[in-house]
Amino acid sequence: MQPNRLRRSFAALAMTLVTAVSGTLLVGPAPAHAAGLANPSATLTVECPGASAFIQVDWLGPNRVTVRWSLEDTGTAAGFSPVLRINAIGSNNVDTPMIFPGGNTYYVLRSGNGTSEVGLEGDWNPENIADLNHLKVKVQNGTTAQDPGDDGCTKSRNIFNWTRIAYNNAYIERDKQYRFGDQAPDYGLGPNYYDCSGLTLTSYDKIPLFPGFGSVRTSDSIYRWATTHTSPAKVYAKRVDRADAKVGDLFFYNLDGDSLIDHVDFYAGNNEAYGALNEDLGLATHPMWSGVVGIYRILGVSTD
Repeated sequence: MQPNRLRRSFAALAMTLVTAVSGTLLVGPAPAHAAGLANPSATLTVECPGASAFIQVDWLGPNRVTVRWSLEDTGTAAGFSPVLRINAIGSNNVDTPMIFPGGNTYYVLRSGNGTSEVGLEGDWNPENIADLNHLKVKVQNGTTAQDPGDDGCTKSRNIFNWTRIAYNNAYIERDKQYRFGDQAPDYGLGPNYYDCSGLTLTSYDKIPLFPGFGSVRTSDSIYRWATTHTSPAKVYAKRVDRADAKVGDLFFYNLDGDSLIDHVDFYAGNNEAYGALNEDLGLATHPMWSGVVGIYRILGVSTD
């Protein structure tokens, strides 16, 4: 299989944006749900009567993210201004708000029915967060000053950074040894041994708020779980194309031609993978192999 070049760059936003230095917030008018990032890690919609927010995230690491947001006044609650808040929540429960234009921890859309605003926070590294576990996105239809009363509503949803944290958890184990059938520390010989599926499962199980894969254990059972859990839920899998693969995505292989998946590892970027290989190589990064039958990204959303 001839590897494709990983498409890592962000396409220009399909909208008018105010030019600004990298890493700052950009704002300008555009249709609220217009395409933005060309290959986001995940997307999220949060809606209230009268307000709708559409979020695209590109997880750049365990504690870094690019966020593209849009906020729209859908007009079903006339006279009230939609309000958007985005907070980064760390694995240690540190809560860091995004700072919007004007220096506020919220953004108010005051233009009226049918209008929208968009913004981009590039390569955001929230202060004091070691592992950026998830973003909490909150939408309201009406400010406190407007006092919407019974006509108001507040909705919030979470979008999780599981793929990059799991990859980081796996990579810090690279000095450990391979042993078939072992999943440290729960199986076999203790905390120094992994096989490919054991490394994958342990890396995810270490993440706070990750609900687990259930009873899966082998690379084949992880693959079967991924192929049957593609509908959005607290944890689900999305099949991705090779050209769109991102660091942390799971690559599944059939190396011997039978009916079972016999290896799983993490995409490491630059056409390389990382995983538990064999007793000679241990846990290591390696050039991409042929025999890939599926690539899946583990995603998660929840409603508070």
